[in-house]
Amino acid sequence: MQEHAPQHPRDTAYDVVVVGAGIGGLSAAACLARAGRKVLVVEQSSGVGGYAHAFKRGPYTFDPAMSVFPQGHDHALPAALLDWLGVRERCRFVPLESNYRAVFPDYEIETPFGLEAFTEVHCERFPRYAGKLREFFALCRTLHKQAHELPPQIGLSGLDEAARRFPVLFEHIRSTTGEVLDAYFDDPLVKAVVSVSWPYLGSPPSRLDFVTFSTVLNVYLEGCFYPEGGFQSLADALLEGMSRAGGELVLNRSVTGIPIENGRAAGVELDGGDLVRAGTVISNADATTTFEELVGAEHMPGGFMKRLRRMKPSPSGVIVFVATTLDLPALGAAHEVFRPLHLDHDRSYEDLLAGRPSGMYGTVPTMASPSLAPDGQHLLIVHCLAPYDIGRPWKGEIDAYTDQVLDAFEPVFPGLRESITYLETAGPPALQRHSRNRDGAAYGWENIPSQTGGKRSPHVTPVEGLLLSGHWTQPGTGSLRALVSGAHTAQLALRLSGRPAIAFDHPDFPPAA
Repeated sequence: MQEHAPQHPRDTAYDVVVVGAGIGGLSAAACLARAGRKVLVVEQSSGVGGYAHAFKRGPYTFDPAMSVFPQGHDHALPAALLDWLGVRERCRFVPLESNYRAVFPDYEIETPFGLEAFTEVHCERFPRYAGKLREFFALCRTLHKQAHELPPQIGLSGLDEAARRFPVLFEHIRSTTGEVLDAYFDDPLVKAVVSVSWPYLGSPPSRLDFVTFSTVLNVYLEGCFYPEGGFQSLADALLEGMSRAGGELVLNRSVTGIPIENGRAAGVELDGGDLVRAGTVISNADATTTFEELVGAEHMPGGFMKRLRRMKPSPSGVIVFVATTLDLPALGAAHEVFRPLHLDHDRSYEDLLAGRPSGMYGTVPTMASPSLAPDGQHLLIVHCLAPYDIGRPWKGEIDAYTDQVLDAFEPVFPGLRESITYLETAGPPALQRHSRNRDGAAYGWENIPSQTGGKRSPHVTPVEGLLLSGHWTQPGTGSLRALVSGAHTAQLALRLSGRPAIAFDHPDFPPAA
């Protein structure tokens, strides 16, 4: 479908124009089209999905950035949403058999799904700390529960009541993961193993927001999935849901401006000079680009821009795409394999900042979806966190960086180098070109305590008629959160335009108000 999308809008006026066809933009557009709005999505690249947009190299299909999807159960929101859109059959979530494996230089552990089983594996490995481990993971569960129950928006008048209802959450709302680990454990290995999944969120424990860590940990432990055929199938399903409801897509066109008339967004300007009018504009694009370039700082309140300019993007990444003839499952592969080179995650962060491989985890998507590679072959996609600027051009560093990554995974999968049938590496400049995210950010704003939850950029902006969707806004980082963000934005767009809200019978679907 997307290959045949027009390069020009069919009309010059819509109810809603969505800037960017990432998961957050497609989710919002599909919900609004299904609710009867006239919707146009404008995407600057040749296909939909953003970081979920797959690419092919010969017989191989690679996912560029996303690796796991939580909440793929039949009863959960994503499946229910796809069913409501009439496209459930377009995306099948394959359950993963195990959680993750972590391979340190001198220690390794494999973990199961389920909070209780996950906790007990750690207790068996560290019996001296069993009591503290149970307390720590129980705290993570409590924070997840209270964060889920907390209303998305709380005015100043409601803070005291919220603090009374959710005391544990408010006690830790400014805590880093490292601070809480230090309060529970005095063994560096225990702390390193408990927090080894930090690369999922882009920041080491000393910087990582503890509520976010707790929430993501608990959601993932409920079970993770991989879309059959890769994450492109999720993006394509959302696109088809939108299209079936009459929504439109334009590819290979950039939005160059969001004109402001009488203090409100009036639509979008496209490269080439086309003006498309709309009552509501939803930006799934980079937040800084949205306000600095598309709207223009002169149209924004000074305080808003001052805070925006203080906010810090997450690290970018280097992604190494490998096809191999090795039988990776026979060598102990899990779908995800974390590969820290130090016990001290702050040392790993120092490597990251210096442009050395760090924050590494390898994904073997062919264990869940064998069709991504020919029979007898597997894909290994190694994700590394990396800064956009390392003080020297990335182009001259990629080959040496790739060699270091392969060196790191050779002990995990002996014979890897000799078995490679395809190898390609994408660095931060490629992520920036593909997404136009500020500094090639992999996770939107960095997940530090001052930038998570309600402190992330809000859906509703100071410009009337302009809303945000995706990982720069709430609820935050990850494919599931981007999907939910789009649904939230759609509900807000309907309410703010005086339209009936989406009446969707699922407890996790965003409420009408």
